[in-house]
Amino acid sequence: MSIKIEVELGFHRSQLKIINDKSKVKVIAKGRRFGITRGLAKYCIERMIEKKIMVLWVDTTYSNIQRYFDRYFLPELKQLPKRFWKYNMSRSELKIIDSILDLRSADRPENLEGFGYNLIMMNEAGIILQNEKLWNESIRPMAIDFDAEIIIAGTPKGKRNKKGEKHLFYELYERGLKKDTSHSLGMTNNWRSFQFSSYDNPLLSKKDIDELAKEISPQLRDQEIFGKFVDYQNESIIKRDWWLYFKEIDISKEKLLGVFQSWDCAFKKNEENDYSVCTTWKVTENKFYLIDLFRERLEFPELKRKAVELYEKFNPREILIEDKASGQSLIQELKRETRLPIREVQATRDKVARVHSITPLIESGKVLLMDHETASIIINECEEFPNSEHDDIVDSISQFLNYAKSFANSFEPIILKRSERKRFY
Repeated sequence: MSIKIEVELGFHRSQLKIINDKSKVKVIAKGRRFGITRGLAKYCIERMIEKKIMVLWVDTTYSNIQRYFDRYFLPELKQLPKRFWKYNMSRSELKIIDSILDLRSADRPENLEGFGYNLIMMNEAGIILQNEKLWNESIRPMAIDFDAEIIIAGTPKGKRNKKGEKHLFYELYERGLKKDTSHSLGMTNNWRSFQFSSYDNPLLSKKDIDELAKEISPQLRDQEIFGKFVDYQNESIIKRDWWLYFKEIDISKEKLLGVFQSWDCAFKKNEENDYSVCTTWKVTENKFYLIDLFRERLEFPELKRKAVELYEKFNPREILIEDKASGQSLIQELKRETRLPIREVQATRDKVARVHSITPLIESGKVLLMDHETASIIINECEEFPNSEHDDIVDSISQFLNYAKSFANSFEPIILKRSERKRFY
């Protein structure tokens, strides 16, 4: 007697539009929290149970792959008797009955070659398709053997890559919008592109999405919330008319949370090299005041001396230095030779994304500049970013403000009081 095993795989209505579509290649541009990873994981399981197939899942890193397996695959697999499936963590391979799913990282495309697949999933396409070799030399050849279904999905990362060329994710998305299927990227079967916003996930609170949308810049909002491809090249991210000015008397009226410094480091002194920049900030409960700008080309010994000098001048609560490239050496030297309050900063996003995340603070009037000749230098570089010749000031500012967003409400204000002495010591 056969045993009937029921596996319930729930999809929201927008996910169903994707998986019910019969196009051979589907390209999905979507906003954050749309639910694409969870939906595609369930679709993989569904297809693998239906019949014997070979599946490839390509993602950013192996650490992400393991998290996705634990969060999105494993809860669904637990509906099956354990004898029907097996996951080999060391090989990143899932077997369901006779089907096999290979989970691979895009940062090692050489590990993708040599197999044919019936179904290919490309997750976080905005990131992994920055490497065109992944598509041209690995994915396309592997799709030929079984005329594979390919799903390419992710949040867009602009219309152009860092070289100024059209981003491959955007190019593939454009192809899915065209009726003519002939294309230099190959494969003559039908394509279709989809665009979904975060609001298209009916399981999310509209109020929560609205709150998130308020916290990010208009360009980043289009990309991260509405899944649109944005062209950053011809539009400044930080507008000139957003900036406000202050005088020292303005700060004295507010409760001071502390003084902070933010370094963007470079070690060369030649004219063509970057500047070393330190911005010094006074932080109150509601405002961020940029009180000093240091900007010079320095060799490393001079840079160390200047870091100590500026600390002694302003006595900051913390000194932010990015733990990368030139900053690593400065961090190591200062920690070994001084007792300066160094805060190592880990940059988790690219420069443009970091700047987008702090523009609401500037636009809302919470970031103020000293009414001084250096203000024009700051404003000009910020306005020209990301197309400016130098972006060292922008890096220092965005590093501080991204950090400041998280701590502004956690520090107790410093309250200074004067009292009359009652006795002689």
